[in-house]
Amino acid sequence: MAARAESAQAVKTRPPWVDLLAGQLLALAGAFAFAGAIGSIIIIAYGQDPLFIYSTVWSFGTSRPQDFALVLENATPLIFSGLAVAVAFKAGMFNIGVEGQYIVAMSAAAAAAVNLDSLPAIVLLPAVILAAVLAGMAWAAVPAVLKVKTGAHEVVTTIMMNGIAISFVAWLILNPLHSTGSQVADLRTDTFPKGALAPNLAQSLGLEDRIPDSVVHLTWLFPLSLIVCAGIWFLMFKTRLGYEVRALGSSSGSAEAGGISIGATQIKIFLISGALAGLVGLNHILGDTGYLGSNYEAGLGFAGIAVAFLGRNHPAGIPLAAILLGILLRGQDGLAIVTDLPTEILIILQGVLILSVVVAYELVNRALARRQQRAVGLTETPRKAEA
Repeated sequence: MAARAESAQAVKTRPPWVDLLAGQLLALAGAFAFAGAIGSIIIIAYGQDPLFIYSTVWSFGTSRPQDFALVLENATPLIFSGLAVAVAFKAGMFNIGVEGQYIVAMSAAAAAAVNLDSLPAIVLLPAVILAAVLAGMAWAAVPAVLKVKTGAHEVVTTIMMNGIAISFVAWLILNPLHSTGSQVADLRTDTFPKGALAPNLAQSLGLEDRIPDSVVHLTWLFPLSLIVCAGIWFLMFKTRLGYEVRALGSSSGSAEAGGISIGATQIKIFLISGALAGLVGLNHILGDTGYLGSNYEAGLGFAGIAVAFLGRNHPAGIPLAAILLGILLRGQDGLAIVTDLPTEILIILQGVLILSVVVAYELVNRALARRQQRAVGLTETPRKAEA
């Protein structure tokens, strides 16, 4: 009996976050090991050395400053996209419409850039970013209101809004936003004025000799994404709205019984998700191309779902997950150059990794729950004996 009491006291004195952190690290290590093993089997089937392939992927993303800058450039929109998905998921909602929201936001940013070109740069760039954020919020407001007022499921409505967004932006590029320059043959807007472009990070820090502008388009949008991550962490864990969102995501019935307005909270968090989605495409048009064309970068909204899952919907995990996917994206170039392997192998590896992480975390959470139940039993038994 004394031994059980001592064991219960040890469990009681250990902070809960220690078990949680250890469990998450164990789950992550197991998921990486499993995904690496599956990838190795596929690579061996192609007659290649897995260690050489993995080292090639790693070296192409980290060997030189400009290589890692490309990784961060790839990660920047994924961070915004992952945050947009994660904040909605925290409330028990699925914003599958990040894709459409950021496409519409890019068109709003382009319209602001070409029509407000007389403004000074210190005003123009914030106006362009604000236009994108407001457009993302407006596009997200439709499924949010339909969810609250009619009960329409947000997965269905956001998917439908994605299709509408693609057609709407295509019409904008073809008509009101179409370039007026005689030298432009493809479907695109006018080139943005320099004041509307995001400042280059290498130039600002005096590193253009180590990271040439012609090689990388890493802008101050990457540090902005980290600042936004910190802001979302504060919102979720230090404000009343964040508490309401987490309570709603855990149990809508208990949240409503506690006096939380379900509909108002859902609309608020969906608007925040749309605002984050509005930032996704800015790295493409303000840091890379300098205009919005019909061949804009697509698929970033759906990639955000993978980032959110890998990052466990946490503002601290999402940047790490985005950088990991950025390394894999950069590694595809390496495989194409030095091997004859199909680059789709990394896409398969990414899918296996996401599935492994989800399963591993679920197993660890169940194990921690059982351990807590045993701890409760250990603490109650000595009390009964004393009584």
